[in-house]
Amino acid sequence: MDPAFIALNIAVLSAAALQSATGIGFGIIAGPIMLVVLNDASAIHVSILLNLFIAGLLTPTLLHNVDKALLGTLALGLLIGTPFGIWAFLAMNIESLKLAAALAVMLTLALTVRSHRKPATRTPTDAGNAERGLMGALAGLMGGSLAIPGPIPAAWMSANGYGKDAIRATILAMFVLSYSISLGLQLGMTGIGRETFFLALTLVPSTLGGIAAGRLLHRCLTEDVFRRMLLVVLAATVVLLIATLV
Repeated sequence: MDPAFIALNIAVLSAAALQSATGIGFGIIAGPIMLVVLNDASAIHVSILLNLFIAGLLTPTLLHNVDKALLGTLALGLLIGTPFGIWAFLAMNIESLKLAAALAVMLTLALTVRSHRKPATRTPTDAGNAERGLMGALAGLMGGSLAIPGPIPAAWMSANGYGKDAIRATILAMFVLSYSISLGLQLGMTGIGRETFFLALTLVPSTLGGIAAGRLLHRCLTEDVFRRMLLVVLAATVVLLIATLV
């Protein structure tokens, strides 16, 4: 079997497990490996397709944990931010996109660390709609340009005291809309080849294995461990984005 294909399957299995357990992380693990192996825009397209598959499969089982008011405001922000993300993907070079994303996630990480001691709760915070909408717009920008919309809104939720179940469910539900918009815009503006769809299909078994592992892992996570994992994912995002610039 092709070593590159084996590497892709291992990356997707691990990434899907993290995504299933925390709601984010697929692009952090699988994204860099896909970029190295595929070495073109199809890496972003495959990531979008598999992320949409994961979110679409998990979200119906997690609807009772979704913060629907927050999700609605995030969705409005996504509708604004995602087209700008697609424009940035088409107009800017990949190095500039990665640097901008690294700076945005770095700021989010700093704010999250500062608020890390705030106790988790299932109740909404007093953040205004403008702030929530901004998180959705930033998620759209990063989703449209780099296929990683999750880290900023997930970190914002953690910093504002949301519990692990609410974060995971709300972010995955947001992904259904985010990746649907991104997929539609990519199909309309750049097109996606049949080979890309076929590659995504061949990676579905590994994705399913990761989803199953992640569901088991989520049950074992305490609120504190979950929030620390989010910090690790954010830090890893910054490191990987900057490392690929060197």
